[in-house]
Amino acid sequence: MVKRIAWRWLALITAGFAAVSPVLADPLPPVRRLYIPHLATEVPWERSAVLWFGEVGPPGRPAPNYVDLRAAYTDEGLRLYVNVEDYAVWYAEGATASTDLSAYDAVAVYLDTMHDRADLPQPDDYRFLSALCIYGCGDRSAYRRQARGTGSGWDTGWTGGWSDATWASWWCDPGPNDNGCGIDFGWWTVITLPWSLFGLQAPPPAGTTWGLGVRLYDADDHPPGGIVPPEAWPETFDDGRPASWGEIVFGAPSAGPRRGHLQGVTTLRRGLPGGYVLDAWVGGGADCSGGHEGDPYHDNHGGDDALYVESQSLISDFPCFSRSYLRFGLDAIPEEAVILSATLTLHQWGNADWREAQPSLVWLYATEDTWREYGLTWNNAPPARENLDATWVGVIEGTAPWPGIPYRWDATRAVAEAHEARQPVNLALYTADTNMHSSKYFLASETGSWNAEGRPVLTVTWGLPPIWLRKAVVPGGGDTGTLLTYALTVFGDDQPLTVTDRLPEGVGAPISPTADLGTVQYDAAARRLVWRGTPPFDVQAHITYSVPILVTACTVLSSTASLTAADGTLRSASAIAIANPLRLYLPIILQRW
Repeated sequence: MVKRIAWRWLALITAGFAAVSPVLADPLPPVRRLYIPHLATEVPWERSAVLWFGEVGPPGRPAPNYVDLRAAYTDEGLRLYVNVEDYAVWYAEGATASTDLSAYDAVAVYLDTMHDRADLPQPDDYRFLSALCIYGCGDRSAYRRQARGTGSGWDTGWTGGWSDATWASWWCDPGPNDNGCGIDFGWWTVITLPWSLFGLQAPPPAGTTWGLGVRLYDADDHPPGGIVPPEAWPETFDDGRPASWGEIVFGAPSAGPRRGHLQGVTTLRRGLPGGYVLDAWVGGGADCSGGHEGDPYHDNHGGDDALYVESQSLISDFPCFSRSYLRFGLDAIPEEAVILSATLTLHQWGNADWREAQPSLVWLYATEDTWREYGLTWNNAPPARENLDATWVGVIEGTAPWPGIPYRWDATRAVAEAHEARQPVNLALYTADTNMHSSKYFLASETGSWNAEGRPVLTVTWGLPPIWLRKAVVPGGGDTGTLLTYALTVFGDDQPLTVTDRLPEGVGAPISPTADLGTVQYDAAARRLVWRGTPPFDVQAHITYSVPILVTACTVLSSTASLTAADGTLRSASAIAIANPLRLYLPIILQRW
């Protein structure tokens, strides 16, 4: 039997459209930001927002320290609750107004109320220091310090009425101040700053941004020998330079309205095409041990099939704190796309003892791309860049039906920023919970294929920018005399637009240029078509015309159309055709068997 295969001639033809890509600048150091909620006069701290910084050393190593800072505001003032994990607490007994409280355990909060990010402390900048003291403190005001900017430094003589309350947690009898009975666990302070301190009669309007900095002071023995170098949030913090501080924003975070022409929905999950997903948890996990008999804060859990989120206010139960991190690759989303919305979905499969557990408000954060799935630990995990959304996660009694109970968070802002930077999106989950037995268990990407539906999933809805231009040519090439038909599609947003399309050399005048919206004219002297129109946001304008190929040699016919909007927006799109393409003929192949 003879099978004959004939190969037809092949032509080197390319056609399509292209868009101008933005030039990516070198990234700047991230601005740390915390959105804080408005709550009742008596703040239920489990409903607050929380940021974190620092590290935890194993028992027996006194430094460094770790901090959870919960924040909220009421009609009366700004409320801050600082939890410090510190294995050797030390405070100044019998302090006076002249005692250097920064030589003991203390925390200082800095506020830039005008958010002018000055290079020197201004009159709108404030510093409030709260120092630990438990027994024999006497006058509590002796353990507070405050200062106000002068334009060139700090006025430490400035006074203002504010309050704080501190406490500590020990393994056994505190001594006090001898650290001789096993390890300590740490301490906390609650700071209340009334609006009158800042010349206000009511809270700032929702959406107002203030600068925020935090500095932790620590002594692990009697000063000065036991003074530990201070730690701070954010990592760029300089107490004399408000421009280096982070931010708090009053009110709930919001992705804001995002306009674009809907084009598609991409589902990102491990096991799906384009589903590049990494995840890991850090901390104590389900049994508060990190899954190992060693130090849970130096262990990695990148290969686990579960994720854990938990926290509480009892600092002595610190091994029961956990965070989870996720990374989603965004290569499956076209570069020219704008992100309209993005939703993270996790499936809860369990929790701590349901007879005592309470619902938890779990926050979603954006973080940096600085962690490895199989290298992530509590101490090297990146801090949050900002909190994005919060969802109440309930309590499961008994066993959850597979694939678990789905919970969703709005990740739009983080995904949009990562996509614009041509990077994967990095997310974290944590909670400001104060209740014991608050741990919530979710499925990780490593869960088996039999329950793949329960793996973490990022659902991204994307489209083209409000103003966009496409150009294509059909066919992609031909001999002399062949008619090439060009098609331009204009996406608008209710403002006047102008499209200029110059013809390539080697073709004739356009035949019957048409537009289904607006007007199109041909400028013979300039060899270009000019279209003008004002397409509504949800309507596309289509421009078509045909030109004959005149050139007789093999030629690349390249042309670019330019769009200009009334607001100054510029777009361009190109198309390429081949005149008189070279042809390659392959021989007939005979195959016998």
